[in-house]
Amino acid sequence: MTEPSILTLFIQLILLFAPAQGTQSAVAQVVPAISGTRLSVDVNGNLYVVNAETNILRLYSPAFVPRREVGGQGWGDNQFDHPTGVWARNGIDVFVADYGNHRIQRFDRSLNFVASFSTRDNDNPDQRFGYPTDVAVSPLGDLFLCDGENSRILKVDRFSQVERTFGGFDAGKGRIENPATVQVGPRDQILVVDGARIVVFDYFGNYTGMLGEGLWGAPLCLYADESVVAVVDSARLICFDADRRPIVATTLAAIGVPPGWDVRSLTLLGGKVYLLGSSGLAIVADPRMTGGSGLDKEPKNR
Repeated sequence: MTEPSILTLFIQLILLFAPAQGTQSAVAQVVPAISGTRLSVDVNGNLYVVNAETNILRLYSPAFVPRREVGGQGWGDNQFDHPTGVWARNGIDVFVADYGNHRIQRFDRSLNFVASFSTRDNDNPDQRFGYPTDVAVSPLGDLFLCDGENSRILKVDRFSQVERTFGGFDAGKGRIENPATVQVGPRDQILVVDGARIVVFDYFGNYTGMLGEGLWGAPLCLYADESVVAVVDSARLICFDADRRPIVATTLAAIGVPPGWDVRSLTLLGGKVYLLGSSGLAIVADPRMTGGSGLDKEPKNR
């Protein structure tokens, strides 16, 4: 049996007993007024939520007070056509994947329009992208976006130049077909949700493997930062360290998520897990901090 199969079996066994190990009395904080399709929380605790159905981007304070909104159907500045991704973690910039308008819009932290980035009319096919489904920014300031039209990832430098593309038809095992989410994780790994797979590349676009191969069901939400990778499917939350080893595995019920919560977007910050759904925002304690359903032992085959 190969190592990924052993890891998968190990996680499944932990999850089988997760309700007994988890904190059954845990209750989520639910904020029904905040709903949408994608969420990003900045370093100050401000929340930025896009709604692909209403074409609105909203800013909420850390106390969940609405501060500002921009948007509406259209192709002008401050307008959207089915926005599918948002990134706002550094507390300075807000980037939105404006799917139907084939562009990335950039705002400041107060949602004042700054610029827009589009290459669909570029004569060079290696520079073009269309129907972007998500966007992420690395600690170095490079932008990574999911090119939904050409089924690949673009890396764009701080000067708005397309530096490289990867995950396309020539990527071998790293070929992606339906990139939905992109995140920059530990050690500058680039993680991409592609259907029921999570494909991993290094910072230069070289394929390095799969995360939790064969483990996931859809829908699938992914969050990653410099220290952790977290994945939620229809009923489970699993966290991985920088070496892609599972460190926490739990059912959503065990950490207090309301039954039937359809998680659309996931963020971890400040000891909390933010789970955005169509019914609102659910906030629970980060199980890495509480010790609920943790993985105290590792497989011995590493």
